[in-house]
Amino acid sequence: MLADHQECDAIVTAVASVGTIVDVDGHEGFVDQAKHPSWWSDAPRPAVGDRMHVAVLDASRTPTRLSALPDDIRMARALRYTEPLEQLCPPPPAVAKDLEWAAVETALGTALPADYKRLVQAYGGGLFAGTLWMLEPGCPNASYDLIAQAAEREEILQELWEAGEDRPPELLDRDVRLIPWGFDEGSGHFLYWLVQSDVEPEEWTVILNEGRGPLWETTPVSCSRFLLDVVAGTTTSFYFTDLDDIVDPDHRTRFVPNAEILGRGYGLTRL
Repeated sequence: MLADHQECDAIVTAVASVGTIVDVDGHEGFVDQAKHPSWWSDAPRPAVGDRMHVAVLDASRTPTRLSALPDDIRMARALRYTEPLEQLCPPPPAVAKDLEWAAVETALGTALPADYKRLVQAYGGGLFAGTLWMLEPGCPNASYDLIAQAAEREEILQELWEAGEDRPPELLDRDVRLIPWGFDEGSGHFLYWLVQSDVEPEEWTVILNEGRGPLWETTPVSCSRFLLDVVAGTTTSFYFTDLDDIVDPDHRTRFVPNAEILGRGYGLTRL
C-alpha cells in the first residue's frame, strides 16, 4: 500500500489529455497534467514507458493521486515526519508565523530544509522531550537563535580544529559546512546539518558533536525524523537512547516553547 507523502519511482502506462496513469510497484497511480513539469515548463510531455519520480498526494483516492513536481516532492519530504511528530507531540496553540525566510536564508548563505521551516512555523523554538532544544530564527536570546548560533559555532569549531582537534571524516571535503539547528542544553551536544553544495537541503542529514569531548556521530536522517525518533523513543543515536532514565515520561511527548521557558516577555523579531 502507498502512503501519503511517500516518494516512489513510477512507470508511465497510459497518457491522456487530463493526466497520466502510472504503475508504482504494482499499484496504479494518477498524475494530473498540472502535476507534471511539462505543464509548467518546456520539459518533455510524459510518454508510455517513461520513468518518473513522484510523491503521493492522496493515497485514499483510486487511483492514488501523485505529483512529479519538485516543489510537491520537497513538501512531501517535509510532511513525512513533521505530521507524525505533531500528532505525537502537539505544537503550542499559537506561534509567530510571519518569518521572512528569504532573509534568514540570505543571512545563512543557503536555503533551508522545508521540514525545518514547517517545524518552526508549527512550534517556534523550544524544548522537545525535555532535553532537545530546537533553534529558531529571530530569537531575541542569541543562545537560541539559529543565525547567531551558526556564526558562533563556526568560530568555536574553527578554533578547536586550529588547536589540533581532529575533524570528523565527513568534514574533510572542503566543500562541506555545518549549520546548527539544535542542542542538548544539559550535555552540550550540538546537532548540525551536514551541508554540501551539491546536495538539496531536503537531503541534508544530522551530525552531532558531543558537548564534552571530541567525538562526532552521524545519523543519516532529516532533522524532523531525528526529532520524531527522539520523542518516540526509536532513535538510533547513542546520545539520546537513555532518555527514559533522565526524562520524566510525562515530558517525553511535550514541547515547551521559548516563550514559556525564557519568560512571558519573550517575543519573536521579524527578519
